[in-house]
Amino acid sequence: MLQSKTFRTPTRASARLAPRWLFLLTLLVLLGAMPPCSFAAAPVQIRTNDVSFTFSEAIYFDLEAKTAQPPSLVILFYGVDNEPMWRRIYPTFTPDTNLTVQYTEELEPGQYAPGQILRSYWRLQFADGSQFETPTVRFAYTDDRFDWQSLSGATIDLHYYGGAKRQAADLLVAAQQALTRLSNDVGVATERRLQIYLYNSVRDMSGALSQRSAVFDSQVTTLGVAVSDDTLLLLGSDSNVKLTLAHELSHLVVGLATDNPYAGLPRWLDEGLAMYAEGQLPRVNQIALQQAIKNNDLLTIRSMSSYSGQAEQVDLYYGSVYSVVDYMLQAYGRDKMRTLLGVFAKGSLQQDALRQVYGLDLDGLDAAWRASLGLPPRELPGDVAEGDTWLQSLLHVASMYQAAVNARAA
Repeated sequence: MLQSKTFRTPTRASARLAPRWLFLLTLLVLLGAMPPCSFAAAPVQIRTNDVSFTFSEAIYFDLEAKTAQPPSLVILFYGVDNEPMWRRIYPTFTPDTNLTVQYTEELEPGQYAPGQILRSYWRLQFADGSQFETPTVRFAYTDDRFDWQSLSGATIDLHYYGGAKRQAADLLVAAQQALTRLSNDVGVATERRLQIYLYNSVRDMSGALSQRSAVFDSQVTTLGVAVSDDTLLLLGSDSNVKLTLAHELSHLVVGLATDNPYAGLPRWLDEGLAMYAEGQLPRVNQIALQQAIKNNDLLTIRSMSSYSGQAEQVDLYYGSVYSVVDYMLQAYGRDKMRTLLGVFAKGSLQQDALRQVYGLDLDGLDAAWRASLGLPPRELPGDVAEGDTWLQSLLHVASMYQAAVNARAA
């Protein structure tokens, strides 16, 4: 029986597929001709991959390995864990199949925070184009000069040494109270665990601090400082240690809440929130603020966006930033403040953020704050029309706030 064969004309779909199969076939041929992947590692046996350190002085990296061929290049990578930045180091070495490499990284005091987790690994490159990477080593960079003990709260780990256990327990309670105040009054909190290292003396703490200059360090005593996003160093021998603790905790919490790669928080707001976190305004700052109000000589909010270079204005500066934040919280509430911090977290500039949340720019906020203290607005360039509804509304809000303050005082 004769059988007929049926021939089909390719459909449009199959016709479109033909060039793709040809392309894939060509690609496979080309890939077959390519050299091996650059990370197709040559046989390597790691004998030693150690890291050690002397606190605030140096980190020591040691590598010993047996390789099938001498490496042509050795690279050391290290950095802070969970951060994208790495140090890339090209140490000197002798090319040999029995490889030994040692590298010492000199440190500046305070370069890394106590307890910070660092990581490192090595990359070996060979003449045939292959590479090998060692497993990553993670290690805690601890201040091993002291035998640290720890107390833990809901969101805080407080580390101490020597006979400071009772003080540490008292400070842990104060720290949790400060965080509660920030959450309830300001509306800002963090789920990240915070680390506090309590030092017993200026000498002990100086070994963990960045050095600025011999003159500065001899004249200024650091009572507390945030040395990383979640770590605070605290001088336990100072009489105002609880105020310092609350102040610096605010910097940590607010910093975590507003962290972004574009713009930082205005200094007046950051310091004002920190002063507010302390609780009652210290007397020295209260006196400076009252004197400035009496003389109609307040600093402008615009000028407080950075620190004053005049030593005699330091007490007034901190009293003023506290007063501004206190006014914003009392007049507009914590929800507005929380919203403002959320806007800053997106990288907004202060003028844009204030207009978006409060409908005021810096000068407008300055005028409202002054009015709440019973002071007239500053003289601004140009005349303001008598019927300017914006100014009228602003002064109305300020007068209402002042009336509420007077009623509470009565």
